[in-house]
Amino acid sequence: MREPEEVPYARPYWDAEEEALLLRALRSGMWTNGPLVREFEGALSRLTGAATVALSSGTAAVHALLHALGSGRDGPALLITPALTFAAAPAAALLQGWDVALADVTEDDLTLSPTSVGELLERTSGAYALTVVMPVHYAGHTADVAALGALCSRYGAVLVEDACHAAGAHYGGTGLPVGSWPDSRAAYFSFHPVKPVATGEGGAVSSGDTSLVERLRAYRNHCMTPLPEHEGDLAPWPYTVAEPGANHRMSELHAALGVAQVGRVDVSRRERARLAGEYHRALAGLPSVRTVPRRQRPGSAHHLFPVVFDLGRLGVSKRALLEFFTEHRIRCQVHYTPLHRLPAFAGTPTRLRTSLDVTDAAFPGLVSLPLWHGLDSAAHERVVDTLRRLVLRTGGTGRPRVERTAS
Repeated sequence: MREPEEVPYARPYWDAEEEALLLRALRSGMWTNGPLVREFEGALSRLTGAATVALSSGTAAVHALLHALGSGRDGPALLITPALTFAAAPAAALLQGWDVALADVTEDDLTLSPTSVGELLERTSGAYALTVVMPVHYAGHTADVAALGALCSRYGAVLVEDACHAAGAHYGGTGLPVGSWPDSRAAYFSFHPVKPVATGEGGAVSSGDTSLVERLRAYRNHCMTPLPEHEGDLAPWPYTVAEPGANHRMSELHAALGVAQVGRVDVSRRERARLAGEYHRALAGLPSVRTVPRRQRPGSAHHLFPVVFDLGRLGVSKRALLEFFTEHRIRCQVHYTPLHRLPAFAGTPTRLRTSLDVTDAAFPGLVSLPLWHGLDSAAHERVVDTLRRLVLRTGGTGRPRVERTAS
């Protein structure tokens, strides 16, 4: 009896267009600082509705962005982030000498809670020269940027969006593309292999602030600029460095993938939305599991499909739950281990964290089911059938009964 093929939680989609563009980049002989990066940036600017700078990774993007926002300030800086997020942004803040404050999320969609942020802003008012509030568009669903923007305006904070899950998404029913919210200083993106737009490694920052965009362009290339009298010369040209920069350039090879990926982002988003809709319909009414959010969201990038299992009601541990899927050759993922459970952030002072009750309640049973452009119907149905078997047949033993299925 042959075992079924493994279903990964995500897989990058590519076809002949990526291959053709990669060959174009390879044959050009110019693998960095070339025309494909500019082409990719133009496509991203049209996608986000704002000027966009491509960088070597999402982490490089947020590192450069925080540096640009924080340099030259007269006093300490604070980053307010949801506790339920990846470590990249808060780590970048700590490495640059910022303080990090941890806020809770909303129960329905696990995006940053305006109530929690308001509590932190009130508590830290006047203590920092710069405060940045950074909502995460978790799983591709946009956070409440209207409420968060109003809070930032009231307390003199800066709104910056972690849009790593949300390339190609729109803000709720507004029709505005993610990256163009008027109250936001900037949004940054990741193009990791399983993201809605994937370049292998890559990132970007979109902003309506022309000065910020130009600073990021300079910073990613060591802040090198031609000396004025040689500005129009062909390379090599004499240059100057007015301030320290870094090498956060995106390569032409990564940009080539990005050009093709942005070209099909609407097709990919519709396919992800279709698969997410099927999950919502199939799981509606099942005991011991809820979808995040409870109802499908228009405009979402549908990067992930998170669900929260009631482990107490199921009588299983998280390890047993994940092993059950693995034994059925289905790979799930966890997004994320909350920051306050990680040693790097466990020492966050009490004054810089609110109650994290929603985060702590969701995390034990939080699992991301397979969702990606190219996931076929048979594999999708097998995920649903396995989940049904889990929640309907645990048998009260404390561990799900594993039932092998033939293919």
